[in-house]
Amino acid sequence: MDQIKDQMALLIGIRNETNKDGSVLLHVRFQNKQIDKKIYTKIKVLKKYWDKKNKAVKPNHPYFEQKSKQIKKLKDIVHDLNMQNIVSSLSYKEVRYTLTNGSYVNTINSYLDQYLKSQIKETTFKDYKSKIQSIGKNMDIDSPKFDDICDKNNWIKLKEILKEKDRSPATFNSYYKAAKSIHTHALKDEITFSVFPYVRYNSENNYTPNWLKPDELIEIINNLSSDNKGFKNDATSILIYLMMFSMRGMYRRDIDKLSMEEFVDSTYDNCTNFSFGEKNMVYRHFRSKTNKMGLIYLGLYPVREIISSLNHIINPTSNSLFPVFGGNLHPNFWSLQSKRFKKLTSHNFKSARKAFNTIASINNIPDYDIRELMFQQDKTISKHYKDTQAQEMLVKYSTYHFEILIKYRVHEMFQMIIHKLIENGQTELRQLLKFEDIIKTINNPKINSTGQRVIKKVRHKNDNQILSA
Repeated sequence: MDQIKDQMALLIGIRNETNKDGSVLLHVRFQNKQIDKKIYTKIKVLKKYWDKKNKAVKPNHPYFEQKSKQIKKLKDIVHDLNMQNIVSSLSYKEVRYTLTNGSYVNTINSYLDQYLKSQIKETTFKDYKSKIQSIGKNMDIDSPKFDDICDKNNWIKLKEILKEKDRSPATFNSYYKAAKSIHTHALKDEITFSVFPYVRYNSENNYTPNWLKPDELIEIINNLSSDNKGFKNDATSILIYLMMFSMRGMYRRDIDKLSMEEFVDSTYDNCTNFSFGEKNMVYRHFRSKTNKMGLIYLGLYPVREIISSLNHIINPTSNSLFPVFGGNLHPNFWSLQSKRFKKLTSHNFKSARKAFNTIASINNIPDYDIRELMFQQDKTISKHYKDTQAQEMLVKYSTYHFEILIKYRVHEMFQMIIHKLIENGQTELRQLLKFEDIIKTINNPKINSTGQRVIKKVRHKNDNQILSA
């Protein structure tokens, strides 16, 4: 509802809080008998070079001319508003709309983009954006507003929805905590004046992650009939799950961003167990959620073969490993495959990450190494001193990765699925089954004097590709 129109005053100033780089946002203070509020602009200046008396930047301010032009334009707008108010008094809403170039902040995303992005770390900004997107999707709200996250009923419903989806209690807690933090920032910026509701956090103490065990998945694959009408889609959904597991628990967003441009060539050398020096073997990945960078060796059987088989099934004309599925997917592809997998196994695709983490723990891999394997942030001080990209570290993590694939019996599941797909008519996939030597090595591993598995190199008969098995 518009505010009562009367005599107003508009004053240019800077906010009290200073960003880490020493910058501050300019605001225009709106005052009348009923209202005293600050309208923040997108103009940032360095606080130490701000001339408070003249409402201008000092000559030694970086990019002085450009900043001066921005501020002059703002002063002209304020002058015009004052002139308009003499003729017909303006409301706070009208003034705010004009000063923000018509981009009135009425959604959380617009607040994040226009105001908060410059005040916080890039990783925090991306995390906030991701969580607001997830909150909106689960609440069935296209673009959440502050009124939406300040409605207690929405949070109660969200808690029940996530519980029905078998999501971790920590998921709700992280959504609620992020929304509350964003709301606190918006209050300080005077973007919203609503009250954030109190909702109890979920208890995380007694939660046991629900994950798909290898014996359960093998039984499901065994029970699939290649003659059934929906078999191809069933097999595809299982291969997608195996791909997500084999890529160290990657979620859809990370799978979608995989690109041939991120392979690291001519950086690492071949070693006793791994062919790091060959082209398109070592992949550099930045996790979409945290931007954490890590390396993943794609020479481990059957990681590359799973991806290649999916590419062939979905897009037979694709002649490249990435993008997965050959790109140009149907908008509902992921949703349909996820529902099919859920119907088959009672688990969702995200459970692949839980399974990978659990198997890593069963293999007695230290927690800090599991975090590195799964592209999670290292929050300890050691991250400033540890080179996780060194060749020796790549060997270490590739060995861990290999042992996890073996423990989960990924090679067996892949062979079973491919055999059934060939029976279903996908005869071109037969070339992916030329790994008898690999399977023998996997089933009868050599053990060295330290009790560790020896990883042999095995080469295709009709291919130059080296696979670790």
